[in-house]
Amino acid sequence: MASLSDSVASQSQSTVTQTYQAAQPLQSKLEHPSLSGNIIKHIPRSARPHCAAQLATTIKKIIAHPEDSNTWIQLLNYGEKLLLVPPRSGRKHNIANVMKKRTMKATPIVAVHKPASSRLPARSDGLELSMAVRSKLEDGNIRAAVRIICSDEKPALTNDATLDALRQRHPPASIDRSVVPDPSTFNAVSVTESDVIKAIRSFPAGSAAGPDGIRPQHLLDLITCKEAGKELVSAITALINLLLEGRCPSEVATVLFGGRLFALQKKSGGVRPIAIGYTWRRLAAKCANNYATSQLGDTLLPMQLGIATPGGCEAAVHATRRYMATMSDNSVLVKLDFRNAFNCLHRDRMLKTVADKIPGLYRFCWLSYYNVTQLRFGDSTIWSEEGAQQGDPLGPLLFCLTIQPILQSLSSELVVAFMDDVTLGGSESTVASDITTISNIGPSCGLQLNTSKCEAISNT
Repeated sequence: MASLSDSVASQSQSTVTQTYQAAQPLQSKLEHPSLSGNIIKHIPRSARPHCAAQLATTIKKIIAHPEDSNTWIQLLNYGEKLLLVPPRSGRKHNIANVMKKRTMKATPIVAVHKPASSRLPARSDGLELSMAVRSKLEDGNIRAAVRIICSDEKPALTNDATLDALRQRHPPASIDRSVVPDPSTFNAVSVTESDVIKAIRSFPAGSAAGPDGIRPQHLLDLITCKEAGKELVSAITALINLLLEGRCPSEVATVLFGGRLFALQKKSGGVRPIAIGYTWRRLAAKCANNYATSQLGDTLLPMQLGIATPGGCEAAVHATRRYMATMSDNSVLVKLDFRNAFNCLHRDRMLKTVADKIPGLYRFCWLSYYNVTQLRFGDSTIWSEEGAQQGDPLGPLLFCLTIQPILQSLSSELVVAFMDDVTLGGSESTVASDITTISNIGPSCGLQLNTSKCEAISNT
């Protein structure tokens, strides 16, 4: 059980150094897997031993040869090879038997091709909504179903206009990007099997799959298998520690740390990008996030309530209301809005912050964000070059940690933030001075105030 993790730890740091020297923000020749059909949501019990053993074998190949891109490609194609829903052919299929045969390579995989568009023209918005809600209810995620019903946003059409809007939301890298520290000079944190199991179980019910079709539910199905679950947990733990070590070919990282991209049409106009990354990346990021929050403690409090603060949003609202109730005549309350904040945050500044505050995660964050990553929208590719990627479980912490020095430099009586939503309260002159400070310092981090959406309240 310990041999896999030990083999990762015993590797020299030369691989990381070579990766750092070779890595450049260039487009990779590798692309996301193209699924030729639907992926099953749950793995049948009788097929789990076979699928778990096959997955463990695939991961062990990566552990043995992490520099070989082909071993990683086998992992990214696992869903396509084993978990496709059998095609309809006029007879009833036993899915478990089909999957067993696939693991033994007894039968070829035949799948029904899906239309390229993620939105069929014949479906009305009401039908789209009902199907999304039903899917969440079937997965047991009632909270997500309620959130979909109450939302004013709807899926945007997959067309050139939406593609252009999404590309505008993902800006190119800053031309004056500074040099970041060499990852080979940092020691990486490692996680245990219990940490990995806890992270897998922490995914909400019905969590979506990445481009390879693998869902967190698939991993949960397989690690709970009595016959091969223990071996698989050991293999997955070694894989996560490998990623935390930053050991992955740069051309693979460009794909693995990308994802599927969807767009929601805002009621006020414009689109909201929604990225869904690979389950492997999200799992590693969850483990990293748990480590980071345990190390940072309450260092972001009391200004930043968006990270590791239960009821943080409610606390921010109550603090603001309490301040408004006691505002003097010469005081003002201002709610600030940043333009496309998460996608515009400069990655060099973000990585330097990680190196300073949580050095044990620097290798992983460098692997995640030093290179550009591929986001697939329909049949098109959008390159992510700046910002903390939406859908990354570690992204909110990286964002909040990077902007914390700006919040600490402010002098207003009330400074409260919930991630990128910042509220200031105090005398008019002090608040005005703080807004000037944010306007001057923010661009160095990639942040620009959206003055058209900022709001001010006063007693005068």
